[in-house]
Amino acid sequence: MKPAFKKVIRIITGFAILILLQFISEKIIHIIGINFPPTILGMIIFALLLNFKIIPIWLVKDICTIAISILPALFVPLFVGVTVYYSIIKQDLISILAVIILTTFITMVFTAFFVDKVMEWTGKKNV
Repeated sequence: MKPAFKKVIRIITGFAILILLQFISEKIIHIIGINFPPTILGMIIFALLLNFKIIPIWLVKDICTIAISILPALFVPLFVGVTVYYSIIKQDLISILAVIILTTFITMVFTAFFVDKVMEWTGKKNV
């Protein structure tokens, strides 16, 4: 098989895996009946499957690279929504900005703490 054809097959297979994981996570959320974003559950399942080498990284690497490259285009609807609802947002702009800054700081602190603990647990902190 030609390398280009193999890459296309890997992209299609990787896309099918991601769609299947999204479908499974939506069904799990529906069955359990909790209010939780299925995309987050899908990413958790995906990370676990990669971590335990149930899904090999080479199988999804190409589709993930493509998804990351088009990620900025996915924010366009967000910016359009901001312009449509600007008058509503303008009323509480200071509060919104304060919440964004505060939650960003809190997220950074918790992420640093979590990464530090994971590095301790894996023994890679003193490398």
